[in-house]
Amino acid sequence: MTIKVSVIIPVYNVEQYLRQCLDSVCNQTFKDIEIIVVNDCSPDNSLQIIKEYQQKDDRIVLLDLKENIGIGFARNEGMKAAKGKYITFVDSDDWITKDYVEVLYNTIEKYQYDVISPDFYVYDNITQKISKSKHPKDFYNISISTIDIKQKLLCKEHIHYVRKIYSLKFLKDNNIIFKLNKLEDTPFTWECILKTNKFMFIDNKIYYYRINRKGSVLTDNNRGIVNDMNMCYLLKQMICKNNDYKKYFDSVLNLFTMNRFIYSAWENPNSFKKLYSEFKKQYFSGDKIEFYHLNTFTSVFKAKLFSCILKFNVNIILLSQCYTFFRKARNILKKIISIKK
Repeated sequence: MTIKVSVIIPVYNVEQYLRQCLDSVCNQTFKDIEIIVVNDCSPDNSLQIIKEYQQKDDRIVLLDLKENIGIGFARNEGMKAAKGKYITFVDSDDWITKDYVEVLYNTIEKYQYDVISPDFYVYDNITQKISKSKHPKDFYNISISTIDIKQKLLCKEHIHYVRKIYSLKFLKDNNIIFKLNKLEDTPFTWECILKTNKFMFIDNKIYYYRINRKGSVLTDNNRGIVNDMNMCYLLKQMICKNNDYKKYFDSVLNLFTMNRFIYSAWENPNSFKKLYSEFKKQYFSGDKIEFYHLNTFTSVFKAKLFSCILKFNVNIILLSQCYTFFRKARNILKKIISIKK
């Protein structure tokens, strides 16, 4: 069998969801794949489940790490071992449609691109409801190749997803790897966008992305403030290396930061307080903040709000508490209204 696509699955503490993930990957209509499962020293029964599936499917390659290195670095280990012309990542608590690999392989072969990104569904682990993604729909089925299109795309809120198929040669030639252990998707995706002229979104919904899972990186309140600062630093480095992007640094980083760094403040204000002044000094001290390509009311509002927070030294802790209060009040009001109906 010729391996055409390497599917890389990092695993850590997901025994409850791992079977669903592995079933969806093993049952692909496209058969010329290897399934690289990276056990990141998982403390639960994940390793036993992987070995069970390995006995049934000889396409499964197990990388059993002896120490926990984090999801980003675990993906790097999978990339090192990959033998396919293309690679794709599947998170171990997510799952894919039966034609996921087939659709992505046929598309990337047809256009001879470096990166193809499909659409996806969002599965809420608490409500068990499935909703549509918030992919940047105005970028579907066009080549993300010109400077202007890339600049507009980088100002979008929802581009940092690993749900893509990549040319392994492109990644290796450009030394693109995961540089952070947690919440690492954004720098990886941005680096791909900045370094390729062959990137495209397609509107096929073929991936199921699980949210609100207990114990996941995204639902851990202690997960990310220092890591978010490191990510901002990486993004700044990426953009400023290329003069074509330099003037867009303010708007891009502002929008990203409003959605990520300030979110950390709302979720964990005590930790945020210790690092806020350091963040402001490092990234925004004395800078004039300008905005480009923020063409929706929400984007402009968020960017302007964050600009004011920095410029006038707004008490972000108090602001986050007010936000939390009004969010809870709104939810209570919704419940009262629904009961009356």
